[in-house]
Amino acid sequence: MNRYVIDTQILVRHIFGDEPVFNPSVDKVLLDADRGKGLIIISAVVGFEIAYLHEKGRIPISARDLNELISGAANYIEEPVTMDIIEAAFEISDIPELHDRLIAGTAKYLNSPILTNDQVIRKSRFISCL
Repeated sequence: MNRYVIDTQILVRHIFGDEPVFNPSVDKVLLDADRGKGLIIISAVVGFEIAYLHEKGRIPISARDLNELISGAANYIEEPVTMDIIEAAFEISDIPELHDRLIAGTAKYLNSPILTNDQVIRKSRFISCL
């Protein structure tokens, strides 16, 4: 089964469901995962960012909404931030922002592509992006 790490913006846009997320390839991965044909890995950092953005009134999706999504679907799983992921994140020298680096570190550690539209992450030589 294909598995992908997802960043915050892509996940929030996918949950809204009112427009394509980023590009046809990413949309297909997400639709396949919704049909049980793929796995979407959600870093705990993404959960933290969603909770923070909701608290600031920037997005309507809360941490509770995300928790319901994760607990109600076998194709979306939470990945905790472990010391192994922190080590992988700090091997990535071309992503300066801490949260982005931790999300990318999750992808690096799990050897999975990341679904992102962040140009800094997409340019990283340490991970693959879709």
